[in-house]
Amino acid sequence: MLDRTYVKTEAGRAEIKARGLTMSRSMRNLLLMIDGGKTAAQWLSLVQGTVLADLEYLLAQGLIADARPSAVDIPVEVDVSPLDYAQLYGFLTRHAKQYLGLMKGYKMVLEVERCGDLAALRALGQRFVAEVQQAQGEVVADQVRRAMSIIRNP
Repeated sequence: MLDRTYVKTEAGRAEIKARGLTMSRSMRNLLLMIDGGKTAAQWLSLVQGTVLADLEYLLAQGLIADARPSAVDIPVEVDVSPLDYAQLYGFLTRHAKQYLGLMKGYKMVLEVERCGDLAALRALGQRFVAEVQQAQGEVVADQVRRAMSIIRNP
């Protein structure tokens, strides 16, 4: 893990702008800095106050991903929801509080309101699933994926 390089995902770039997840200053700095140019060990040594758990959290949230040099040859699985903008908007606004609780759910609904296009809403949907997984576990996250009609595509 420490010898690999990582890059920000679309969800990671969205998180930098939205600042929706609760992160320490050092972890947010790590997210800002990661660009695929250095190994994880190098970034952890350069960004003061970061530890391996910070890197693991960013990976678990889908904010960074492995930057394999041969990524062209290796299919990477991405969660893709076939729902259109109105359907995804409706699902997220109806279910955010149910799965994330009152305060986090309210913040998620505000972020849904700020999404200007389908791509931004899909990135937020991916983050929603990651937050549900963190808050309630993999079983509930799988239920949410099914409800959102998420399919895994290479």
